[in-house]
Amino acid sequence: MLSNRNIFLRPMELYDAEKVGKWRFSEDNYSYFYEFTPTSQFVNELWFQDTLKKKTELNFIITEKNGNIDIGMISLVDIDFRNQKCEMGRVLIAEKDARGKGFGKQAIQLLLEYAFKHLNMHKVYCEVLSDNLTAIETYKKCGFIQDGYFENHIYKNGDFKDVIHLSVYR
Repeated sequence: MLSNRNIFLRPMELYDAEKVGKWRFSEDNYSYFYEFTPTSQFVNELWFQDTLKKKTELNFIITEKNGNIDIGMISLVDIDFRNQKCEMGRVLIAEKDARGKGFGKQAIQLLLEYAFKHLNMHKVYCEVLSDNLTAIETYKKCGFIQDGYFENHIYKNGDFKDVIHLSVYR
């Protein structure tokens, strides 16, 4: 388990499927994701089981220590051990009451420490919608630098959206 004085990151378990599904498909959280495909609980559970089986992914639940409350999720995906790089994704403080308290930044810092010191990654990168200014600011506070800009990269809500690519190195 990865932890600091305020939060800990625990591996996602099968029993988290329903909660993660609610977070992923919540209207409040939809704006943070590239896509939205309404799905049944059954299909969500199948996706969840497949996700947890992938050897190139590590998925965590962010838990607030004060109250032991699950507040979000964060992942490392497309882990490439040969080239020592991976993508940070599914970064979400899903519970509204937990937003704006620095938990996202702390989760990113914990996961970066794990990626660099334990997985021996050289580079961690991410993509974010260009209008998600809070996320971009948080990533930059964690040491990420913008190294790419993709115009009209994602089609969402009837419009094409720009995407920013950011990276941080060990």
